[in-house]
Amino acid sequence: MLQLFQRRRWVDPGRLEAGIESFTNQLAWINSHTGLTMAGWKRTDSQGAPGAILATTSYTDHSWFLAEVARLQTLEDYAPVNETTAGMTVGEDAFERWDAPPGLPAGWSLPTESFLQVVGAPSSAGIHLTWTNAEGADDLGTWFPSESAPRSSGGLRTEEWSRVH
Repeated sequence: MLQLFQRRRWVDPGRLEAGIESFTNQLAWINSHTGLTMAGWKRTDSQGAPGAILATTSYTDHSWFLAEVARLQTLEDYAPVNETTAGMTVGEDAFERWDAPPGLPAGWSLPTESFLQVVGAPSSAGIHLTWTNAEGADDLGTWFPSESAPRSSGGLRTEEWSRVH
């Protein structure tokens, strides 16, 4: 089953440009030294906190993913790369993992330039393919409507993201 992993971080608003550059450098480093394929995004809707950034990757074998992340943490040159980015962020990182919905088209991936993500109760998704929270959060789903799809509201978290890496 395809899973989508997301790591949310917040760049210190006073160091926004340098923080996003450090974040993209970190993802490039991860991609060149591991089997992970990380994409980087910045939040672009007006309700997003300044400096909201998101790293994403998808995979089909969670055990492989965990082993690759553990291996990443042991790479000697990774600590300085990670610490540089961490020094430009504020707050606590948030991690989300989503299970793909049944019937997801083969070869699915996030759009290359930008995407809209809506998080809330799966029943609110309507016609969208709803991903379910893989971490055990009850009644929590996410979906990725196309630009032409109606945007949901009413207690749902709606986010717009643009690719930075």
